[in-house]
Amino acid sequence: MSSQFLSPASVGDGLYKSRIQSNMKAQMIDGNNLYRTIVVGYDTRFKAADNNSKNYLGIGGQIISDQVMNGVMQSNFVALNMAYHIYLDNNLYKNLSLGFGTVFAQTTLDKSKLIFGDQYDYRAIYAGTPSTENLLPFPSQFSANAGVLYTQHNDRSFIQTGGTAFFFAKPNLTYSLVNTAPETRYRLFVNMEMPFMYYYTLALHGNFLNKKSGNQYYAGAALGIPLTYDIDEVKRIYFGCYYRVNEAIVPTISYISDKYILGMSYEIYNPNITGSNLRLSSFELSLSASFGKKKTDLFRTIFD
Repeated sequence: MSSQFLSPASVGDGLYKSRIQSNMKAQMIDGNNLYRTIVVGYDTRFKAADNNSKNYLGIGGQIISDQVMNGVMQSNFVALNMAYHIYLDNNLYKNLSLGFGTVFAQTTLDKSKLIFGDQYDYRAIYAGTPSTENLLPFPSQFSANAGVLYTQHNDRSFIQTGGTAFFFAKPNLTYSLVNTAPETRYRLFVNMEMPFMYYYTLALHGNFLNKKSGNQYYAGAALGIPLTYDIDEVKRIYFGCYYRVNEAIVPTISYISDKYILGMSYEIYNPNITGSNLRLSSFELSLSASFGKKKTDLFRTIFD
C-alpha cells in the first residue's frame, strides 16, 4: 500500500483525487526490536491545461526513515515523483503512465552509542594520539528513478503491470573516495483484483527485483470477503498470504472501505537464511486514506 515505493509512475492513479499512504515496519531479532522503517507518501492529480484532453499529470512525494539498532544509525529519504497519465480508450478504462522521480538521502550516525569497550571512542583521543576517525558527520546523496505503468481499471476489475529502474545510491559514510553502494536496480510487478462468486474478490500481487546482491521474488494472493452487500458502500476484509522466495512467508489481513485501507502483516522467516540460531521476525502496519473527488464509478480495489 505504498505505491510510490514500487514506481514513480503510480502517482495520481488512485480512485480519488488525492491519497495519503503510510507504512511502519518493525524487524526483530530474538524479540528485540532493532530495525524500524517508516514510510509516509502523498500524491494527487491535476487536469491538463487543455480541458478537452483526457490526459492528466500526477505528482507526489514520499518520506522514508530507516532506523537501525534503536537509532544508532538512521537513513532518511525524501522522494519527489511526477507521472504523466495517458488514456488509451474513450471509456477511460485503460491508462499508460510514464513517471520520473528524484531522491535525496541523508544518513546520521549517533557516535555516542558506538563505544565498544576500548575499540572505538568518538572523542578521538587515546593516550595523546588522535583517533583515525573516518566517518562523515552528515553524509548525503542524490539518486533518481524512472518507471512505466499500464493500468486497466473498469467497474468490475483491476489489472496493473509496470517496470521501474532505480538509479540507487546510498550516502558514503566515510571520507573514502570509493563508494561501493551505488547501483541500478530493476523491478517488474503486477497487481490484479477481480470478483468471483459475485460478491467475493481475489487480489493477486507479484514482483521481481534485480539488484547487485541477487534477485528477489515476491508473490501471493488475498481473498476479499464482503462485510456489506450494498453496492454503494464498499466494505471488505482480506485474508492473504505472500511468499518471498527462500526468505519468508507473510500472512496478511486487511480492511477496505470507500476511502480507507488498513493492513497488517507478519513475516515468518526461513530459519536457514542465517548461519546462526537467531530468530528473525517482522511486523508491518499500513494505512491509506483517500480524499477529494472520485474519478468515476470504478471498482474499488485494495491496490488503490
